[in-house]
Amino acid sequence: MYLKVPKRYKKQRRHLFSMRRLWLPLITVGVVVIGWQVYERREQLGPPIQAAINNVLNQAQNTLATAAAPTPLPTSDPAERVTRANQAWDRGAIEEALTEYQAASNSAPNNAMLHQRITLGLVMQGRGEDAVAAAEKAVTADPYNPDSWALRALALDRADRPEEAIASALQALWLSPNRANALAYMAEAYLDLSRPDLAQETIDRALTADPNSYEANYVNALIEWNVNYALDTAADAFEIASAEAPNLPYIAVDRAWFEWSLGNYDVAEELLASVLELNPTNLDALYAMGYLYYQAYGDRDQALDYLERCLAADNDNISCLWYRGTIQNVMGDQAGALASFRALMQTDTQNPRHFLDAGRAYMNSGDCASAVPTLQTGYELELAAPVYNPDREALFQEYLADCGAPVVLPQAEATEEAEAEAGA
Repeated sequence: MYLKVPKRYKKQRRHLFSMRRLWLPLITVGVVVIGWQVYERREQLGPPIQAAINNVLNQAQNTLATAAAPTPLPTSDPAERVTRANQAWDRGAIEEALTEYQAASNSAPNNAMLHQRITLGLVMQGRGEDAVAAAEKAVTADPYNPDSWALRALALDRADRPEEAIASALQALWLSPNRANALAYMAEAYLDLSRPDLAQETIDRALTADPNSYEANYVNALIEWNVNYALDTAADAFEIASAEAPNLPYIAVDRAWFEWSLGNYDVAEELLASVLELNPTNLDALYAMGYLYYQAYGDRDQALDYLERCLAADNDNISCLWYRGTIQNVMGDQAGALASFRALMQTDTQNPRHFLDAGRAYMNSGDCASAVPTLQTGYELELAAPVYNPDREALFQEYLADCGAPVVLPQAEATEEAEAEAGA
């Protein structure tokens, strides 16, 4: 058998001259020479080397920064949307204009004009709280624009915050004294605070500043109608406001209420129909149409149809919930009325009449447990109201008594009454 035997070990041969020992001093000398040359020419070589290093570092930083970044989305030019919105606005199609303005504002968040149009559009659609939010964006976009502050005043007043509305209007007037729209909106807020004297004084200033201002003539019409009972003057003011701004629905809606008060029902219906033709979900027009069809024409079904359309667009609309419940109660639909008033009590209404009608609906269903706290809250709101209504106060007391509940005065009222008795 053949056996493979390992090779015999041979001792390594020693060389008299080592190349490894030669290269080491040569390399050392070369490095020293190159370093000395670099040092001697540092002013020439320094900038290019530093630039190369910085370039590498910047590339590394960019790589890290964009490693997890999403692909940027293309931004659309809002100009076309704004053009379409302006065209819709001019012909009175405020709903269509709002859609375009809101879409355009996403690409131009600092455009105050867009937010101003959105604010006014939401006011005219009957969406006060949404209008306040839009007005805040307008003020943020341009805090030195008096129109932004003026429209904020209008939005706050329509959201039942007239005190704040006056403060906002004053800010607009600080930026631009005697600005007609700010004065008009402030006058409207004074009117809602039951201060007709201040409303009249303020609207006179607005008309002096700009006799053709649609805002000033519109509010002047409200004052002449509701405060001075000068119906011819009110009609003239409405006419001027409508001529100056024929495309704005809120002027047409209040003009319809004015015509209704004069018994001109068909004129009122025509005005409201023209608004709804271009703005089918205008909450103020839908409520007014429901009220008109029931009060003027006695058409309950048609009235309820308009109110249902209103609530389909905004299921928390206070006016439409209240009036739907009122009609359902008259029709004997206690279950429907109760559902409407329960929903109404879930809103932020502060109207004593709403609490009175809701309490009565609870009583009609035999639910005094729900009626009593509702009536008591409404009674306290009635006593605190700026305009005293003795008939409504008496009804609150009567309904509470029917449920076997004592009339509980608010703490301040009770203290004053006790002090009066002690003094007697």
